[in-house]
Amino acid sequence: MRDLFTSFKDNCGFGLLASIDNTPSHKNLEDAITALSRMMHRGAIAADGKTGDGSGLLLSLPKTFFAKKAEEEGVTLPERYAVAMVFSTDPSDFDLIADRCAANGLEVLLVREVPVDTEALGAQALATLPTMKQVFVAPNEEMSEARFEALLYLTRKEIEHARKEDEDFYIPSFSSKVVSYKGLVMPTHIKQFYKDLADEDFEISFALFHQRFSTNTLPQWKLAQPFRMIAHNGEINSVTANRFNVAAKIKSAKSEIFTDEELARIGDIIQEGMSDSASLDNFFEFLRVNSMDFFKAARSLIPAPWHNAPHMDPDLKAFYEYASTCFEPWDGPAAVSLTDGKFIGCVLDRNGLRPAKYIITTDNRLLISSEYGVLETPEEEIVERGRLQSGQMIGLDLQSGKVMKNEDINDYLKSQHPYAEWLNKHMTYLQEHTTDTPVSNIVGSKRDMEAKQRYFNYTLEVIREVIKPMVHEGKETTGAMGDDTPLAAFSQQQRNFTDFFKQKFAQVTNPPIDPIREKIVMSLNTGFGETHNILSDGEDHAIRLKTVSPVMSAEKFQLLQEFGNPEDPKYHPSYKCKSYSTTYTSDLRASLNALIEQIIADVKNEGIRTIILDDRGLDETCNVIPMTMAISRLSNALLDAQVRHLTSIVAVTGEAFDPHSVATMIGFGAATVYAYLLYYTVENILREENPDGDIPYLMRKSRRAIGAGILKIMSKMGISTVSSYRNSKLFDIIGLSREMVEECFKGAQVLLPGLGYEDIEARLNAAHQRAFTTALDGKKLPLYKGGFYKFKKGEEYHDFSRETILAIQKASISGERADFLEVKRLVDGRDKKFIRDFFTLHSDRAPISVDEVEPIEKIFKRFSTAAMSMGSISLEAHTVLAEAMNTIGGKSNSGEGGEDPKRYGTILNSKIKQIASGRFGVTPEYLRNADELQIKVAQGAKPGEGGQLPGSKVSPLIAKLRYTKQGVTLISPPPHHDIYSIEDLAQLIFDLKQVNPKARVAVKLVSTAGVGTIAAGVAKAYADKIIISGGDGGTGAAPIGSIRFAGNPWELGLVEAHNALKANDLRGLVTLETDGGLKTGLDVVKAAIFGAEQYAFGTGALVIVGCMMFRVCHLNTCAVGVATQDPHLREKFKGNVQRVINYFTLLAEDVREILASLGYKSLEEIVGKVELLQVIEDAFAKKFDLEALLVKLDGVDTCQVEHNEPFDKNEFEHRILEEVLSV
Repeated sequence: MRDLFTSFKDNCGFGLLASIDNTPSHKNLEDAITALSRMMHRGAIAADGKTGDGSGLLLSLPKTFFAKKAEEEGVTLPERYAVAMVFSTDPSDFDLIADRCAANGLEVLLVREVPVDTEALGAQALATLPTMKQVFVAPNEEMSEARFEALLYLTRKEIEHARKEDEDFYIPSFSSKVVSYKGLVMPTHIKQFYKDLADEDFEISFALFHQRFSTNTLPQWKLAQPFRMIAHNGEINSVTANRFNVAAKIKSAKSEIFTDEELARIGDIIQEGMSDSASLDNFFEFLRVNSMDFFKAARSLIPAPWHNAPHMDPDLKAFYEYASTCFEPWDGPAAVSLTDGKFIGCVLDRNGLRPAKYIITTDNRLLISSEYGVLETPEEEIVERGRLQSGQMIGLDLQSGKVMKNEDINDYLKSQHPYAEWLNKHMTYLQEHTTDTPVSNIVGSKRDMEAKQRYFNYTLEVIREVIKPMVHEGKETTGAMGDDTPLAAFSQQQRNFTDFFKQKFAQVTNPPIDPIREKIVMSLNTGFGETHNILSDGEDHAIRLKTVSPVMSAEKFQLLQEFGNPEDPKYHPSYKCKSYSTTYTSDLRASLNALIEQIIADVKNEGIRTIILDDRGLDETCNVIPMTMAISRLSNALLDAQVRHLTSIVAVTGEAFDPHSVATMIGFGAATVYAYLLYYTVENILREENPDGDIPYLMRKSRRAIGAGILKIMSKMGISTVSSYRNSKLFDIIGLSREMVEECFKGAQVLLPGLGYEDIEARLNAAHQRAFTTALDGKKLPLYKGGFYKFKKGEEYHDFSRETILAIQKASISGERADFLEVKRLVDGRDKKFIRDFFTLHSDRAPISVDEVEPIEKIFKRFSTAAMSMGSISLEAHTVLAEAMNTIGGKSNSGEGGEDPKRYGTILNSKIKQIASGRFGVTPEYLRNADELQIKVAQGAKPGEGGQLPGSKVSPLIAKLRYTKQGVTLISPPPHHDIYSIEDLAQLIFDLKQVNPKARVAVKLVSTAGVGTIAAGVAKAYADKIIISGGDGGTGAAPIGSIRFAGNPWELGLVEAHNALKANDLRGLVTLETDGGLKTGLDVVKAAIFGAEQYAFGTGALVIVGCMMFRVCHLNTCAVGVATQDPHLREKFKGNVQRVINYFTLLAEDVREILASLGYKSLEEIVGKVELLQVIEDAFAKKFDLEALLVKLDGVDTCQVEHNEPFDKNEFEHRILEEVLSV
């Protein structure tokens, strides 16, 4: 887990400045530096108050300046030369550079130390400052310009490979056209730091400039931007898939610039250990150095949205479809400025989620930046002003002096080749064909199919809660409350293998997409066929078989096989297919390896291109390899065998019955999924309900529901196209062994490593035995009941069982210690259901009297009720919680639905006011009446999605509070539409502090691998408090898959966030809070030890006031009046203030008693004190790496300040304000 404490993401300010006629001047440099310094607000400052996250300039070669400096060293530079800017800490690096240059026909002319002023640096930057030298080289023989650039690239790559173990060594630029000046320096100090930049002879014709806002906990010199050809504001959400696909497709590369031997020496295109932006730069640079057209390379990697654009020029659309055969989008928010020295330009992502504004001036210059005003250009000097829209590009040909607008670039691209002709000739869509072969989803007898259903965990509950709603509603069904079941690794019941995988989601640094509002940019378009040489153009690239969705019907699957069958007239060798059974009888790991070896041999020797993994052979004697395991292991093995680019993987499986399972298979490499057992089940449902119904139509409806669910899962991570999602591995794997993850799921993040092949095989054997039984023969209902989604006695464990709910309510009514002890027996004694259960308390101090422990009033101040809106719960429940928490000195949270102004200033006022993406009910008065303002970036039960309030719950009062209409369903968008980056969040935090300077501003995040990185960025955005919400949190309404399969346990996220903040010396600036299923004093104490100072209670609080966990909150039919707006049902509400006070009093006293037993007097003393925990002595516990959660870094463990004040005091803005006010 330690690697997560120092991982990185970034968002930024960026821009470019260029003389349209390519005339160099020192003014260009000065203006570029000024523009960069004006984007201070788009960067971040480290805890030392002076170190920046990184800023830099990529400049045209200042030939006059370099000639002067070389002359001072007694060297006359030739007409053609190049300069390498080198970051190094080892003098021998320069011997290596000289050696590799000589081996490649390059001569080192001069090594110059770059003069710097270290007074410009903060302590953190100074501690990691490398030596900076410029190496001047020239060709020692006659060669073309393209060959010279190619040898520079080859030489640099060889040097990088030789020094890849040295993290301090880096070559920011090595070019005959550009030079880089960048580092961990504030934009306002870059000119002071790099003394060269103050020289009047330092003349440039163009510059890329960039200011980094990194959520990296330990910023690095080499990660400052610009890189060698690009500066990127945004985040490439699909970067894992993009890196994988580059490694795959490069195996077919044939270059006109490099020999095959030289390509082999170049090695890996993507440099390891670098950021997403650096990876994009690596690949773009590779394409350009191989002479791919500048605009084609840019638009192939960052294409406009073309799939759902009926009004797009057909020839342009043909270009994009042609490019998609070789390149998937580098998907995510992106404004990218690019230059290769000949062209310069800027391109915006398909969603337009980063700003890029431009002006052309009377002195013939082009300026593009994140915002207007970075230069104080008089209006009369502006010839043209504009901004790029989503998916657009602007460029400048520096040689001809021509500015190319988006339409110019489009006209240029579509006219390069007859793309439409090539596509019409070679590309085939499956829906254009029909099959004459009868198809069926049935494999074997009814008894066999029922056994398969049992094996793949099709329970009566799954059919009722998951499958039927997809058939009837055409979408994934909505559920309520949270996931209170154990992790799959901890469960004692049959669980699906895909349950080990938790969906990733975007929060803060990159926004989720609204797949409804942004439908035009979304695509499930899927292709089959070989990826040919990406460095050449030709009609062979168009040989592709396409389908509009990766969710295949029986008919489409049959057609796919026909195209791959040498005996069929439709056959083409690019689609040659073969089916491989995933069944095995014993030894899961050995069977998997044997299967992979056979497939790779067939791909190499028999020309197999469409690989069908098929589990239909499951029977009484055979088990099956989990499909996701087989897919991912195969995908990685094909890559290692250098044949991944030739193949497509098709999964024929009974495992897939919901969007999560299908998305998992695609995310790890499947091209398509044929869910035969789901279709068999759907057919049975439909024939039982209406034998004469339109079964084909309803089957399509169920497939569309799966497809829509996949789009939702992709959009949570900010990915628009399934081609960018495939191989993305965007899941946290919880509870599988490191060995299995390294072999089968390489590239994915494993948390809590644990169960190995033998453990999984034992579970599969148990499922097999349970499935192939005669006990259910002849029964009307031959499937098991199931109890995963809702509590059923004897099925999956639920933490809010009926027994636990009644115990909590009894204790809340009586206020008696004896009743609370029953709650503790049920909760604290549940035995290894949740991560915290695997730890026991252990103190080196002697117990003390409880009288010495801080009073309950101090503990109450750390308690709050979680955000539950007026609307999701009833007025009675909302006000009871507010009054109770105000009475004891805690806080209640308004949720995202506003609050009645009549409550302001009274005991019914919620001290925490939430600001969510829909901004329902948010007014200045609302914000002023708060002690804490909480920005909900994500919610534990549905991270990556917005809140939902069904129209049936929008009563006249709710409509009034939310400023909407009665009866209208209200859906908050997945992102805040004013937060598309970390700097946007910083702006909102700043704005809220202006509205209510006395309130603390909190940001709510959800536990996931990488949340520590996000938390560090949020702290640098000057939030006062960060909430790490557990994935088991509750909700009034959310898609059932989001509730179950997105978001991790709070323990994992809290440990990561706490330590990531410490690693960057930010922990003392923010308060940490957590929530997710907290019920007893032991829960609170363990949360404190893991790093939380404050604790929120959501579902538990509702149970106290009467909730029975019927999970019908979204239906407005809550029979106990807690989660309904129905006036008749609200009359049944039995909760009251005293019940809440009673329970929290018992809880606080429980905390005091535990503290006393540990020998501590306050919660403050134990926050982050992980030495008070030890892993339980238990054979099952020993399977998991639980010790990793007990990591302890140096530094303070609690917040040391009331408010996280900015280092930047906004003096410039205050001066402007004074000037305005004085007029």
